[in-house]
Amino acid sequence: MSGFLRGDVARMAQLNMETIRYYENYGLIDTPSRSDSGYRIYSEEVLTRLAFIKNAKDCGFTLKEIRKALKAGKDSIRIEDFIALIDRKMNSIETEIEKQQNTMKMLSHLKSNLQSVHKHPEIQQVLQTLGMEEKIQA
Repeated sequence: MSGFLRGDVARMAQLNMETIRYYENYGLIDTPSRSDSGYRIYSEEVLTRLAFIKNAKDCGFTLKEIRKALKAGKDSIRIEDFIALIDRKMNSIETEIEKQQNTMKMLSHLKSNLQSVHKHPEIQQVLQTLGMEEKIQA
């Protein structure tokens, strides 16, 4: 029987052996066949699938999203399904960027208020108590 042992697959895919076991249990890769002595024998197809999973993770996809994409196409991933998943991920990232930009604006506004020449006396007292008066003026 030709194929690869889990350690070989882990080394070639640059993953931990436990990660491969987890992916198998999670349904990202198929359960491999077994040798006569009971060792798991992985096909070369698993390497392709592991490369896909690794690349998808690098693009920010969760394992749940990856599993859904893989199950939608069973043996192969339908391009239309994956494009829809990519669109959803991009929209999610854009929303997160907007939130982060709003947070930056609020922090910048707060910083400006703290650095203003005409600070409210209570703010000055808090900054002095915290020992931040000199740092913020600098």
